[in-house]
Amino acid sequence: MSTTRLFILGVIRFSEPVHGYDIKRELESWHVEEWAHVAHGSIYHALKTMAKDGLIEPVDTGQVGHRPARTTYRLTVEGEREYQRLLREYWWTYQFPTDPFTAALAFMPDLPKEELVGALRRRLEALRKLVKESSEAMYTKELADAPRHVGELFLLMSARAEAEIGWAENLIRKIEAGEMP
Repeated sequence: MSTTRLFILGVIRFSEPVHGYDIKRELESWHVEEWAHVAHGSIYHALKTMAKDGLIEPVDTGQVGHRPARTTYRLTVEGEREYQRLLREYWWTYQFPTDPFTAALAFMPDLPKEELVGALRRRLEALRKLVKESSEAMYTKELADAPRHVGELFLLMSARAEAEIGWAENLIRKIEAGEMP
């Protein structure tokens, strides 16, 4: 929830007053569901929770035509404090990225050599695709509409994927040479 909270507080902060649909659209333009695992459906739930917690407050609820009523929000003083706390926590501390693959890696010896190499080669394909797509995303109209610094997220994802490509290629060589179980 903290990552979702940081995203929502941050978007409200620079767009306030803003309603949930615009927050959702902004985060979609950043592709957060893909790289930060912030599900778009969780945004409205988080807004309700943060309003209940006093981090944001409704400014207005209005309805245009036959559309559903939309509540616009702004940060409270407590919401600004929470935003600043989370922002600094994530900038000043390193947290190992969670990837279920690391759990599977711990049990690498339980797979036959051929399957292990095949899985690593498949992972290499996926990583190379991620690098290519991250690179291409830097030049799309969709990303061009996002704040400039959002491109750095794609550069970071690409750099991490490239590092893992080198690691996986090296691990395949070790397995094929009989150096690994």
